[in-house]
Amino acid sequence: MKAKKIFMAALTAVLAVGMVFSCKGKDASSGGQVVNFWYWDDTASADYEVVIKEFEAANPGIKVQRSVTPWSDYWTKLQTALPTGTGPDVFWLNHPNAVSYLPTGHVMDLEPWAADIHYENFNERFYQPFTYQGKRYGVPFMWDDIILFYNKAAFDAAGLAYPTADWTWDDFYGAAQKLTVKDGNTTTQYGVLVQSWIQNGVGSFIYQNGGSVYSSDGTRLALNTPEAKEAVQKQLDMINAGYAPTQQIVSESTPETLFMSGQVAMMPGLSVRVSMFAEALGRDLRVAPMPRQKRQGTIYHNLGYVAAAKTKVPDATKKFLAFLASKRAAEIFSKTFTPCYTGASDAYFQEYTWADTKYIPESINYGFPLPVASKNAGAVYSLVDDEMSKIFAAAGQVGDKLADMETLVNAAIAK
Repeated sequence: MKAKKIFMAALTAVLAVGMVFSCKGKDASSGGQVVNFWYWDDTASADYEVVIKEFEAANPGIKVQRSVTPWSDYWTKLQTALPTGTGPDVFWLNHPNAVSYLPTGHVMDLEPWAADIHYENFNERFYQPFTYQGKRYGVPFMWDDIILFYNKAAFDAAGLAYPTADWTWDDFYGAAQKLTVKDGNTTTQYGVLVQSWIQNGVGSFIYQNGGSVYSSDGTRLALNTPEAKEAVQKQLDMINAGYAPTQQIVSESTPETLFMSGQVAMMPGLSVRVSMFAEALGRDLRVAPMPRQKRQGTIYHNLGYVAAAKTKVPDATKKFLAFLASKRAAEIFSKTFTPCYTGASDAYFQEYTWADTKYIPESINYGFPLPVASKNAGAVYSLVDDEMSKIFAAAGQVGDKLADMETLVNAAIAK
């Protein structure tokens, strides 16, 4: 099975051992320059070995040392290391944390190096999250979005036509009802799995209904609207009617496990799950566009490479970033991730064309960037997901819960 799963969770200490190096700036054994590179997920370890080997061969005198730090410790280490210049020269950064890190002065402005990075090879949507005061600070790396996965065998058994790009909420929820199978009082197959998370679940439906998660300037949560309330309630209705598993059932397993085991017939989920789902379901796996309501909508997210402003090896860092931004690097990663480099993600999906993966790159055209607050974005992002999970756990009616949630979250943004 190809490693395509991006786990935002702690990795084992064994994986990290041997990759953490204390040398900074100079390689004492060779006299060359050392570029320290930090990231939080070891999924692409084999790819990075190839990338670094080729980069070092083309740049004698420069060594790249990788350090994999678990997500749970990654940001704490960065906060301590960047101000002192003892941390990485190049490191991963995501949407929510870019909002907090770019204004600090600890991340390097890459505009002077734009000609080497060749931003023209990337869609603007991918470097926009790493832009601050009109300047670009990041090299786009990989992207994902939310797509509708479904089990073809479940549709065949129910005698239902497969989802299409014209599916509305009525089609989606109607199919969820017909795909729900019971044995007495026991549900053996749920029609759909709904998720409380903004990125993976309810957020896309809010956008489909013409709503948004934050105000246009990101200074306040904007969920207490008719559009957002209707979208959330529609999700809760699936739980209330028994067409979707309760959040307790989901928490006792995982969304992916429930879908792969055949306990759920449809599931909006991260596009990078294709490989994992194909391993479990084989040719019964299918992909479809997310249903539309007032408009099409899905949430996309991408990671970027950034450089430390206090790097002691700026020239070597620039060369490494330029290689990471190259077509060759994108080709290496294209069997593990969906690269942001224009056209490079095609290779990721070509093995699974039978699953209609063509809909994944198409969906980015009507996607909305992962919504984040304009201040305290990382902490607020987690708070929003935590509060929304409470609403989904209670199910029932949304009532004034989104208004209460706004009050709590907006206070956190304003801190």
